[in-house]
Amino acid sequence: KGYCYMPSSGKLNPDHPDIVHDLAHPGEPRSLPGLILAAIIRRRERNLPPFSVMSCDNMPENGHVTRNVITQLAERHNPALAEYIQAHITFPSTMVDRIVPAMTDAAFDTLAERLGSRDPVAVEAEPFFQWVIEDNFVNGRPAWENAGAELVSDVLPFEEMKLRMLNGSHSFLAYLGFLAGYEHISDCMADASYRAAARALMLQDQAPTLRTQGVDLEAYADSLIARYENRAIKHRTYQIATDGTQKLPQRLLDSARWHLRNGTSCDFVLLGVAGWMRYVSGVDEQGQAIEIRDPLKDQLADIVANSEDGAPRVKALLSLNAVFGDDLQQQPAFVSRVTQLYQQLVKQGARATVQSLVTQG
Repeated sequence: KGYCYMPSSGKLNPDHPDIVHDLAHPGEPRSLPGLILAAIIRRRERNLPPFSVMSCDNMPENGHVTRNVITQLAERHNPALAEYIQAHITFPSTMVDRIVPAMTDAAFDTLAERLGSRDPVAVEAEPFFQWVIEDNFVNGRPAWENAGAELVSDVLPFEEMKLRMLNGSHSFLAYLGFLAGYEHISDCMADASYRAAARALMLQDQAPTLRTQGVDLEAYADSLIARYENRAIKHRTYQIATDGTQKLPQRLLDSARWHLRNGTSCDFVLLGVAGWMRYVSGVDEQGQAIEIRDPLKDQLADIVANSEDGAPRVKALLSLNAVFGDDLQQQPAFVSRVTQLYQQLVKQGARATVQSLVTQG
C-alpha cells in the first residue's frame, strides 16, 4: 500500500492523495516514494555517493515497481532528476518466503513466559525461510549470503513461483476458508477437499505458468502443503484475506491471463477470484458482516451497495481497473466462468463449491 502504485500496471498512481501532496510540497514528503526521492535529491545536492534502494515487500518485481514509482515521481518534478536516477541508482528485486502470522496477545504472553520479559516487536514464524536477492548494488552491500540469503542475477522466476504457488493458494484458502468458517490455514488443511483444491491450484493452474528451471514443482507443492499443516502456526484466514486489491493481480490474475492467452482452463484460480468477490460483498455465509480491510474498501463498499448480487455484482467488481486492468472484463470466457463460480458460491456455499470443483477436476 505504501508504494502509491496501481497493482494492475505497477506504475505510480498520480491521483494518490500523498503523491498529490508530495508533488506540491517535495521538501515535506508524506509518501514512501516521496521520502526516498527526497533522500536521493539531498545526497545529490551534497555530492554524496548514490545508493541502492532494495524492496523487501511481497510483490512481483518489487525492485521494478520501486524504480517505476520513484522515477515517475521524479519525472514530474524534473526530467533531469529522473535521468540521474536511471543512470546512478539501482533497485534490486528480492523474494522472501516465510509464513509469519500476525502476533496475538496469546503469542506475546507465551513468548514473555519463555523469555522472562516482554518483547513488543516480536514475531513468530515457521522454521522454513528463503531469501533471494538480485545482486545489483551500486556501492557494495552487506554479506547477506552469510546469513543464508541467495544472491542471484534474476529473482523473477523465484518470485513468480512463490507468489503464484504459495501466495496464490494462500489467498484461495483465505477467502474460501473464511467463508466456510475456517479460522486458520491449518484448519483448511484438515478438510480433504480444501487440501486437494490447494494442491490442484498449485500444480494444475499455477505451475504451467512458471519459468523456473530445474525445480521439482510437485515436491515444492507438497512442501507447501506440509507447511500449511503446521498447527503451531496460527495463520488466520482473515489476516491473509486483507488488502486483496493489492494481492489479487500478482497472485491469481497474472496466471488467469496466461491461461487465457494459451486457451487453457484454470478453474481453481477463477474460483479464488470468485471467492474474493464473495468475500468483499461483506456478509459471510452465516449472515454476519465481514469487516473489509483494504485500501480500496470505500470503492468496494460503493460497488457492492450499488450492484445486485449475482452477475451484476461480478460485472461491477470487474470494472475496478486498479485491480483487473481494462482487459479482463473484455474476456467473455473469463467473465462467464467467474460469474458461474460466484453464483455457485452464493447458492451452495464455499465448502460445497470447493468439493464440487475437486470432484470434477
